[in-house]
Amino acid sequence: MAQPLAGQTARRLIKFGKILLWLFLGVILALVICEVQGWSFLREPAQSLLSKQLERDVRLDKPFRLRLLSGIQLDLGHLYISAPEKFNVPHLVDADNIRLKLRYRDLWHYRKQGELRIHEIIVDAIDGQLVRHADGSASWDFPKDESQPASPFPIIETLIVRNGSGHIDDAISATKLKTTFKTDEGAKQAALRSEVSIDGQFKHRPLKAFLETPGFLPVATHDEDSPPIKSKGWLEYGKLRVDFDGQVADLFGRLNIEGSAVVTGPSLSVLGELVGSVFPTTDPFRLSASLSKQKDIWEVNVDSAKIGRSSLAATFQYDPRSKTTGIPILSGHIDGSRFYLADLAPAFGTLQADGSKPEPVEGRVIPDRPLDLPSLNLMDADITIKLDYMELGNAFALPISPFKAKLGLDKGKFMIGEILAQTADGTLTGSFSVDAHEDKNLDQAHYPPQWRIQLGWKDIDLGKWLQVSKARQEEARKQGKPVPPAYITGTLNGHTDLTGKGSTTAELLGSLNGKTTLFVEHGEISRLIMELLGLDIAQSVSAWLGGDQSQRLQCAVMDLKASDGVVRPEVALIDTPVTLVLIDGSIDLGQEELDLLLAAKPKNFSPFTVRSPIRVQGSFAAPKVRPEAAPIAARLLGSVALAFVNPLAAILPYLDSGSSSATHPCGQALSASSPQDSGTPPENVSSPPPPSPVPVVPGH
Repeated sequence: MAQPLAGQTARRLIKFGKILLWLFLGVILALVICEVQGWSFLREPAQSLLSKQLERDVRLDKPFRLRLLSGIQLDLGHLYISAPEKFNVPHLVDADNIRLKLRYRDLWHYRKQGELRIHEIIVDAIDGQLVRHADGSASWDFPKDESQPASPFPIIETLIVRNGSGHIDDAISATKLKTTFKTDEGAKQAALRSEVSIDGQFKHRPLKAFLETPGFLPVATHDEDSPPIKSKGWLEYGKLRVDFDGQVADLFGRLNIEGSAVVTGPSLSVLGELVGSVFPTTDPFRLSASLSKQKDIWEVNVDSAKIGRSSLAATFQYDPRSKTTGIPILSGHIDGSRFYLADLAPAFGTLQADGSKPEPVEGRVIPDRPLDLPSLNLMDADITIKLDYMELGNAFALPISPFKAKLGLDKGKFMIGEILAQTADGTLTGSFSVDAHEDKNLDQAHYPPQWRIQLGWKDIDLGKWLQVSKARQEEARKQGKPVPPAYITGTLNGHTDLTGKGSTTAELLGSLNGKTTLFVEHGEISRLIMELLGLDIAQSVSAWLGGDQSQRLQCAVMDLKASDGVVRPEVALIDTPVTLVLIDGSIDLGQEELDLLLAAKPKNFSPFTVRSPIRVQGSFAAPKVRPEAAPIAARLLGSVALAFVNPLAAILPYLDSGSSSATHPCGQALSASSPQDSGTPPENVSSPPPPSPVPVVPGH
């Protein structure tokens, strides 16, 4: 009985084994058939699944061939991924003839480590349409599981794109670019075989760029320990040109960069606009610099900077997200072998931000171009400035050498402080600041940028400082005479403290308030100048023919007060043994109008002396000079002298600590020219104003 049961069981097992074998052979046969057919029946289910997962139309067009032996290989004739309708573009991705290869061990590694490695991607042609609206919505946004961590960019061992193109339209960054690219690279290739070209607009300016590398793959790897890859390219932005030669690594990670760059352009402000930093408007420039970016920190060493006629060098560190403030900060120092003060003029409105000249306003000379002061809120800065040589212009024989200062920018508050400059045996100290910080609680239109200028001059030798004009030098050489002296010599001291507001140079000057005090002592002044101020025709001609001999300067003081852009002298006089000149009236910086009276009293006799005050009126662009009627000359001279008495008495102790208003040459000059009748002031002249606040004059 046991033997039949054992035989029956054996037969059943054999039958079951045959069934399993046939099933296995059937599966193998089915797999072979599917493999031969390329699993074409999976195309539509995969297409439906992807469309559902991505929530947009996905098409996997024939030929569709999938291979699963020894790895996964997909050959696809055409891939189409749509963009949401509101973006009004034909597709997100459109690609032809795609091959994708993955190894099973790489999929196992991805399952365990979360890092995907792709063996090979080959694409004949691919086009991407990337659009982002101002609200932040983008055509490349896909549904995401917020509970899952972000996946790193996959590592691709071989990438071949024979014809790539793309269109980028980003409303947030004001970018509209068309790109073309191609690459044929493997993991170990070193020749320059990958390139990308860009053409379009960025921040409403035309932009073109080209980059070539041995491949995109080493650049795109997420492995921060991967070696950098050589990169070379250029970029044109407006009239700006950047040439770069260096190394790039970890593009989708830390984006580390090492290399050198040469930058040329019409103005530094265009470069600042490109990189999102705050740079001033300047003359055309050329920079040569080495760059390094590690862990988000930029190190920039500017070996040579030619800006206008100036030659500078600098070292900067740029942190795009300061730990303390959360906004970018630029620190470092600026050095210079030669700097021309005139090269600062574009920053105050003589040029447009892109370096072009603004359209002139008829009848106006002060620049009225809006300065880009709101951009001061985009970045903080802490920079040391040391210039070996600052050229002031043709009127000055000596430069400022050296010039030292600290440049600071803190939440929209800009300052050049700790100024210490030396020239002609004297010093210049002070600060210059602009408060352009933006307060959300204030209406910026009613709170314009606030300016302040504080400067002091001490012991500057005018004889050494001022330049004799080339015309006078040439005339003296032609006549075989020695080079004449400067028109005025002596020691200059003074102080200025002015405030203003506005977003243009014209608005600033038109709102000035404060005081400026200047005085010259122990000096001489050109006899020609004094005779011309006195309208002494005979002696002026004599000075031209016989030589311009200097005269001792007994007193020279100017104490100017600015109120809402109107500058008036509280005291303005020049006195020599030959002539006393008093200056009264006003200069309206806001309206650009002059109304000055130069009352001169020659102390010597000349038959051709015209004893009439000079009236200077009109606009800055077209001033008019005419003499006043002679009968009122004496009254005007006395009126001006009387008006100066009290203000002069207030400042004399600070001009010369050993003098008083009664003994100082300035006081004596006014006493001699004031009306002798002390009972009533002259006709049409108001009583002298009360003493004004005394300015602090360095060293006195």
